Parts: sequence; structure tokens; C-alpha cells
Amino acid sequence: MSETALKPTDIWDLQHYAKNGFAVKRGVFSDSEVQEVKDLLNPLFEDFAAKVGQRIRDIGATGDVKPGTKQPEIDRAIKLCPELTKTSVFTKAQALASEMLGRRAHYVFDHAISKMPHSKTSTPWHQDRGYMKAKTHLETVNFWVPLQPTGPENGTLAYVPNSHTGDLLPHFRDSKLHPHVLRTDANDENAVFPSLALGDLCLHHPLTIHSAGPNETDIPRLAWSIHFGAFGRLEYLKPSNLWAFLRNPMTVS
Repeated sequence: MSETALKPTDIWDLQHYAKNGFAVKRGVFSDSEVQEVKDLLNPLFEDFAAKVGQRIRDIGATGDVKPGTKQPEIDRAIKLCPELTKTSVFTKAQALASEMLGRRAHYVFDHAISKMPHSKTSTPWHQDRGYMKAKTHLETVNFWVPLQPTGPENGTLAYVPNSHTGDLLPHFRDSKLHPHVLRTDANDENAVFPSLALGDLCLHHPLTIHSAGPNETDIPRLAWSIHFGAFGRLEYLKPSNLWAFLRNPMTVS
């Protein structure tokens, strides 16, 4: 696999996103703005094993492994901590999403992940829409905000350029992985592994194939994903989604 590291330049523009299905924007947030989010998210991961449920899981904790020691994840952290919506990270990402969509963007979903030090847990190649049951079609802009400098050594997101122009691929469960995890087969020869400084962000299309590797460093790799769409949570109930929903009911995260 060829690992291509992006140069430390701003490749934020609509044309790059449209062609490649992802983009990077440098220096969006100040150190204090990032710290504000960390201070709100970190308490959510305390006593993690006691909190595990439908939307709180550790995808590396299979067998007898204690949840919270490998890759603890929280779906819809905003539901647990509404103060996150008042942070500069949230409001700036929302403004960028509005720029991408050409209209006011609204919150659809968020996801917090803490990849623990020396965790060998990887997130397999997948498309975000692969997790939408009944092939729900969401026109969202999906942000990934690392809360420390991030690169291939601690599990930055990896993207397959131009993979968003195809269809939703079949996604599979693997008996060796956590039951929540889905993966797809991807040609990753041209995968790109952005190295991000504190304050940078990535964003991608919901059909872009992406993954994240292990954390080989001594500190947790904390990241916050936020998805925005023109219709917010009502994206799930757009007329184009209702028929698929009725044929195959889904649980909205």
C-alpha cells in the first residue's frame, strides 16, 4: 500500500472536495478552542466500562478485553453533553458546512473516539453510508476534528481519493471484529494519509472510503466527528428515504 502524506498546505476548496471526496483545512481552530472540546469530551470517557450500551462501545474490546482500554467510542456525544454545540469548534464547522452545501447547515450526527495509547485497534475501510440501514441516502458533510496532532503513527484518517463517485459498496461484518464494525473491500493503492496539526480538520463525503490505523504513540488519540446536512436530523425522513425506511425499518442513531 502506498501511503501518501499530504503536504502542510491548505487544500480547502470546492473543486478538490468534488474531485477527491475529501479535503483538509489548516488552522481552523485555536489551541484554546480545541482544549474546550477536550475538556467536555474527556469526562464522557471516564468509568467507560460501566457506560457501555447501544451507542457507547469499545470496538477493540472483544473477548475478555475491558471496554475503555482500546478504542472507546460514543455516538451522539452531543446528546450526553449539549454544551458541545456551543463550542467554537462546532460553530466554525457548521459555518464551513453551510459554505459547502450552499445553504444553512444543521446538525445530523456526531461521534467521539478515543484511540488509546499503543492500541492496535484499526477502523476498517468503510463508507459512512454503509452504517445507514435501508440504504438511507444522506447528503451530509462529515467533519473529522483531531484534538491533538495526528498522523499515520497515531491513527489519522486515511482516504481513497475519488471513491465517492461510485455506489454504496457492500459492507460486511467480520467475526474477528467487534459486532458493531462494518468493513468493505477497497483498492487502497492510492490511499492518502493526512498529517494534521492541532487546529486542522478533515472533511469527507458520506460515500468516501476511509479508515484509521492503530495508535502507536504514548498518548490517546482523541477525535470528534460531526456531520451536518441541510435538513439536520430530518435528513433521515426526506421523501427519498421514507420508502426504503418502510421496506426495511432502521434505528436512527
